[in-house]
Amino acid sequence: MKISDAEVFDIALNAEIRTKEAYEKMASLTKSDIIRDELLFLAKEEDKHKQIIKRMMERFGSREREPVMIELKAMGEFKVITEKMAEVVSKQDLNLDEVYEIAMQAEKASETLYRELSQFAANEETKLLLNMLADMEVNHYNILKKQYEYIMQYPDVYKEEFYEQLMKEINFNF
Repeated sequence: MKISDAEVFDIALNAEIRTKEAYEKMASLTKSDIIRDELLFLAKEEDKHKQIIKRMMERFGSREREPVMIELKAMGEFKVITEKMAEVVSKQDLNLDEVYEIAMQAEKASETLYRELSQFAANEETKLLLNMLADMEVNHYNILKKQYEYIMQYPDVYKEEFYEQLMKEINFNF
């Protein structure tokens, strides 16, 4: 496939938008204040990534080169995962475990995609920023993984009725 620099940025921008939407949806469904806050933090991070990409588009758009022929190995996997994420998040009965698993896959796929896209960057600045975004996705994956481990280790705490009862019973007057 032939791809231009603008299309590279469009791919990255759409990835950030979809992931942000998924985190906001997950945050609206969890009863845990800790997890909700971390998911909203990740949504804000994705929004920051979107702004970085938009600035990249503005700054480097004038240096557009002719579209080049590339094969993005990560693109197929990325599309499948984002479609799964959209499908899972749109369900009425959201399974938080399933969403976390897909979100972690999405962060890994985003990292791989950004690293691969950086190989086709028209200039060093774009390459640097794409690699920086890839590193940020690794950090997001680690945050999600830790949250997922908490959910698996303490599943009852994240059930609505138990969580609300626990919060009522805890006495914070030391």
